[in-house]
Amino acid sequence: MERLAPVALLLLAAGCGGRREAPAPPAPRPVAAPGILALRPGLALSLVPNLPGVPVDDVPEATRRDVEILALDGRSLRLKWSGTVRVETAESARRREEWIRASSNAPTGATPRPAIRASYETRTISGTLVFPDRLSAGAFLLPGLWPEGNATLPGATGLALPSGALEDLKLRGEARVPLYLEARSLREPASVLLRRASELAADTHEKSPALLSRVAPPHRFGLEVDGKTLEFATIVAVNWFGTFEILDDPQNPLVLGVLPSPASAPVLDLFAPAKVLKTLLGFRVASVLSPRPEPAR
Repeated sequence: MERLAPVALLLLAAGCGGRREAPAPPAPRPVAAPGILALRPGLALSLVPNLPGVPVDDVPEATRRDVEILALDGRSLRLKWSGTVRVETAESARRREEWIRASSNAPTGATPRPAIRASYETRTISGTLVFPDRLSAGAFLLPGLWPEGNATLPGATGLALPSGALEDLKLRGEARVPLYLEARSLREPASVLLRRASELAADTHEKSPALLSRVAPPHRFGLEVDGKTLEFATIVAVNWFGTFEILDDPQNPLVLGVLPSPASAPVLDLFAPAKVLKTLLGFRVASVLSPRPEPAR
């Protein structure tokens, strides 16, 4: 019997061993039932800035906004929210004002005074809001505009699209969803900038600024629910202001994320820069905590 060459032996061994198949890709996570996110008293949500590519765990804690549903009935929604902001201290503002006054009154040729750096402190802000027309209101109020203190906001929806808007997006591909800007108590400077940007959009866009258009097939949105990462079916839509990701639940069309991306224009960049709007008004729901069970009696 002839001896086989080493190469032939290797080929024979490889043939006997069979072909190795590539490992199968991991199965996609099942879509969670949207009812898990149903608004109800005690439900808590954590909102963070919408920063694509940045993991939620890497978002600074100081930028989070915590929301709790206090009451919900057939017509109205009451919630409370809290967060933190960096503000300049009163002493710092006084010293910088004195520096500006002294510098402006300095004689020509005088040695410039060293600039004074601002000092900041962290302050907690909060509010309790009532949306009395949650089922009949026609405009969506961005969380970045929520006023501090106690406020009632007729004509605005809280956290979700107006009633019927999701069905219009799914059936007709568009829906009328204006951004709510009516109340004088809305947070500044974000509300002022958004009003200017909305007026400019009305003058420069062919479509109405209130028109929201669906732009993609059904999507998935991941967030943490009671410590577990779940994925929910969503609808993605856009208007002049940016991209909206909406929970695909006609009974509870929560806006899970907004990414401002208004088209650049010289006048808009001057009066309401896109970067500023994105910083002040962009958000996404990062986590949800279910209501605590009532103690047994």
